[in-house]
Amino acid sequence: MGSSKSTASSPGKRKAKTGNDLKIKDQAMLQGKKADNEARKKLGIVETKTAYSAMGGSMGKTTGYESTSGNQMYGAAYNEARGEYLASQGLATAREATDAMGRTRTVYDPKTADGTYTNMTRMSAQEARANKTPLSKEMYSSQRKIKTGVGLATMVMGVPIIPSVLLNNAATPYSDYVNQSQAKGFYNFSTTGKNPIDSIKSVMSEVSGEFADETEAQKKQKKYRANIGQSVSSKERSLFASSPKTFNV
Repeated sequence: MGSSKSTASSPGKRKAKTGNDLKIKDQAMLQGKKADNEARKKLGIVETKTAYSAMGGSMGKTTGYESTSGNQMYGAAYNEARGEYLASQGLATAREATDAMGRTRTVYDPKTADGTYTNMTRMSAQEARANKTPLSKEMYSSQRKIKTGVGLATMVMGVPIIPSVLLNNAATPYSDYVNQSQAKGFYNFSTTGKNPIDSIKSVMSEVSGEFADETEAQKKQKKYRANIGQSVSSKERSLFASSPKTFNV
């Protein structure tokens, strides 16, 4: 009898990307960019300039970003607008959600209308988020206050590294943020660079790991001490059990 050869791939071997996978990635990048553009258009996100021309248009150096709608705290509305576009393309499904403050808003899950999560829906949502929201001066100022507060709180708690990262980031002026976004753009290339929040999350993860290891070591130490105590207690009981119950005078 001839031996049959297994066609199953080994568990540890990474599957090579196919042409279809790459095609989906390209399509997802395109949809993510379109979703971001639609959000900018819907909210009227524009660049503020140092000067204005006689024809009414802005010119000169970019000094910031703002919404022509008048609401400069547009973070949630921006995300909602991106999700709305993806839903119009069959790449997301809307649902109502209530936040910790009791406010109800619309969120978009990366799944088709029939509730199916696909590579295309997930990657399109990921690509939309990769296009970072242009922050208005008010939004940036709000983020700085939050980072300062968290930085001071973690400093009081004695958490290493995090306070300096947050406080240094909070001290960065809005003009530096604008200059950096103009130079690098808004797409977050995760393989070549990370935004400050990603860096903080990474550091937090490392610190959490250190604390987890320390906690595990403490547990082992307590268990070791408990075993020693049980051993000593057992020997003491054994000694008393073998001792004579009467003494000769």
